[in-house]
Amino acid sequence: MRRTSQLPRRSFLRGMGGVAIALPALEIMMPRKSTAGGGAAPTRYVVAFAGTSIGRTDGAYAESGQTTDLFVPDTVGPSYDLKRALAPLGDLVADVSVVSGMKIPWDTGSGIPAAGRQVVFHESTMCPLICGVRGTDVDDATGPTSDQVVAEAIGAGSPHPVIPVCVQAASYRGSNGSGGASGTLSYRLGGSGDLEKVAPFISPRLLYESLFTGFVPPGADPATIAEAEFQLARRKSVIDLVKGDADRLLGMLGGTDKQRMERHFDELRQLEQRLDMLEPLPEGSCTLPRPPGDDPPIGNATETASAEEYDTSAAWSDEETRALVHTDLLHMALACDLTRSVALQYTYAHCWLNMYPVTGHTNDLHELGHGGTGSDATPLEAMSDGIAWHIGHWARFVAKLRDTTDFDGRRMLDNTAIVLVFEGGHGYDPEGGDQNVHSSENMAALIAGRVGGLNPNGGKHIVAPDEHPTRVITSAMQAVGAGGTLGEVDGVIAALFE
Repeated sequence: MRRTSQLPRRSFLRGMGGVAIALPALEIMMPRKSTAGGGAAPTRYVVAFAGTSIGRTDGAYAESGQTTDLFVPDTVGPSYDLKRALAPLGDLVADVSVVSGMKIPWDTGSGIPAAGRQVVFHESTMCPLICGVRGTDVDDATGPTSDQVVAEAIGAGSPHPVIPVCVQAASYRGSNGSGGASGTLSYRLGGSGDLEKVAPFISPRLLYESLFTGFVPPGADPATIAEAEFQLARRKSVIDLVKGDADRLLGMLGGTDKQRMERHFDELRQLEQRLDMLEPLPEGSCTLPRPPGDDPPIGNATETASAEEYDTSAAWSDEETRALVHTDLLHMALACDLTRSVALQYTYAHCWLNMYPVTGHTNDLHELGHGGTGSDATPLEAMSDGIAWHIGHWARFVAKLRDTTDFDGRRMLDNTAIVLVFEGGHGYDPEGGDQNVHSSENMAALIAGRVGGLNPNGGKHIVAPDEHPTRVITSAMQAVGAGGTLGEVDGVIAALFE
């Protein structure tokens, strides 16, 4: 039992969140590949979500009752213009396509249509958007999400088939809890066929420990190898080390939970048995990241207030640093083939994250969409700055993929499809009438990567009137080899392959 005490309990407990982390991600867990520049590289998939609409009624537009945005380019095709919200793309225009004019349909009295939403805006668009199935429950997805479907298709041989991450650390309302529907982007089918939420990594420290404890990058020095071998010897069988705790836990669980945990233990044992069956990674761009240290403290909840009364010290857990660290760790996890499918949620749907630290506008993201700015910017400008914060971090991820050499000598971005979708657009709201920020009309998405014929001539602006925004996701899925169907959404945005 002395060895059991050496194992951090969090390494076992964190695995209950849906991501198998029983063992450190080791070089010898990698599938065999050819040396860099001389063979095929894995395909990779990233789906990201921002909890904001892209436009609102503002200024002179309000007088005419027109809703607009500072997001959608005026130019159609390549070399499109960058408005305020898209400005962080910078020189990535050559690699990023913008798809605009899309729509999630809603119940008009005859029931929720295929891949449609309820007549409740907040949280209702997220379900059909991420799983392609009509949202019969505002609080949850109703089908497996794209990251899980992709992992089934291309994740074989990867120690972490899916890595779900949420940058926003808490809800910042009520009990200030984390997770729930608004904080969950990944859903999978369990062994009994039930749909299961997959809890995201919120802590950068836990994400690092789960991915890189004991990891040996190619070409490591002897001291690093010796330390990794020591860690492996100490932690080689997590199940054996925590068997007593595991047995006690199983005894406390009900039938369904007991089956899930037993299945989880089986999965962990299978991972361990693969250790001696796989060969090392080739040298290339895979390196060991530095430990991120302790997480920033969780901020306090706050109540809805005017911009003049808004507490700029609350509703903030240094999501700026969290986004930077999560991006760096996910980038390296993909570069080292520790995973091939990522679900990255920046902010919750119906988001109360404080925007003052990153935009200077005195309010949360949700209230910026309703005109509460507390600055000299117009409401539309302030809202667009909040959108730009998300796009800036997503663009940084894309740039890292662009600037990293893959196993085959190409850019990692050439073997990847990475998408960013948004909670809403602007236009008609069946609850609030014409020209409303609470609308699933005029939705837009960003997509980058060159894998599978995607963006063959580079990035461009595509107008896709009334197309379902999930077709941007299915386009990325088809590009990485996971088919062009997600739930009730079938087919792709054809212009993305032209």
